[in-house]
Amino acid sequence: MSLKFVLLTLLDRKPATGYDIVREFDDAIGYFWNASHQQVYRELGSMTDSKLLKFKQIKQDDKPDKKLYSLSITGKKALQAWLENPVKIQKNKNLLLVKLLNTNSKNVALMQEELERNISDSDALRNTYLELERNYYSPQQRRTLPAEQVMIYAALRKGILSIEAHLAWLKEVRDLLQQSFGG
Repeated sequence: MSLKFVLLTLLDRKPATGYDIVREFDDAIGYFWNASHQQVYRELGSMTDSKLLKFKQIKQDDKPDKKLYSLSITGKKALQAWLENPVKIQKNKNLLLVKLLNTNSKNVALMQEELERNISDSDALRNTYLELERNYYSPQQRRTLPAEQVMIYAALRKGILSIEAHLAWLKEVRDLLQQSFGG
């Protein structure tokens, strides 16, 4: 998936400024797709040039004017065409796996440190996801979720389940290292 389709999706929900979109990446969207503010603004410009987006200039006192972006008819068609195409399973690119392939008796302690750091970071992320679920998606809140919010909750659940599986795998690898190399 490219940033273009993330932006088309966001702007299909409601018109937004570049600043609003960047804030979305800092909040909910950032948990499953990341992009820097430079990438977002560059892509908005490119999509405007390609006639996928249109914008309304909004005057501001004592600040530069801002642009409120929305989908053009071409943008709506592009989003619909993309939605109609099946998503291919994404291949895993994982630098930790590459590092682990280099494990030997000389660097096993370094690899164990790397695993412990990953376990700690993953555990912190899992706790963040679980806190979001507790705060915004309790069983009672889920019963009254607006339809547009259900898939945001589904994305959060994917994050929780994925990070839990990743944590289990990291701990399994840590145990394998200890069994294979001692320590």
